Amino acid sequence: MKRLKGTVILLLVLAAVLTPVALVATGALPYRAYVVRTGSMSPTILPASVVLVEADQYEVGQVIAFRRADDRTTHRLVAINDDGTLTTKGDANDTIDPFTVPAADVIGGVIAFVPRLGYLVVYLQNPLALGSLIMCVLSMWYVGSSEQKPQQKPEKKPSKDSRGIAAVRVA
Repeated sequence: MKRLKGTVILLLVLAAVLTPVALVATGALPYRAYVVRTGSMSPTILPASVVLVEADQYEVGQVIAFRRADDRTTHRLVAINDDGTLTTKGDANDTIDPFTVPAADVIGGVIAFVPRLGYLVVYLQNPLALGSLIMCVLSMWYVGSSEQKPQQKPEKKPSKDSRGIAAVRVA
């Protein structure tokens, strides 16, 4: 019974964690998550942070994510130019970016971030790493559930003397 209860709790925790991740990953919600790979937004957003971006929602002064040269960049929106392009700047950079960003390349505004979670995200993108993590969790669960089983005590057999006769203690 305890093993079944432990399994149900484990499944509920996994569902609670994986459901929001799956909704963001599949695009069912207007949010996207990206890993910041450089220090251009330090100290505001550190490298290896995961940023949560709300699609097509941004304003001047907000940190935005945009596509540039087959990559994603996360910088602060400094100005919207008359021609509709955007001027951006990394918080750690001394000058504005030497390029402008077409509005069509903007993914959205950053609404939240989690420092250093990107290490785990990048690690889990490798199928072997994901498999090793799953095996580790299953192994810990198995060991934990097997330790909870009650140990049966062996029955005491009467001792026998050298002639094979059972010895009986008399008090």
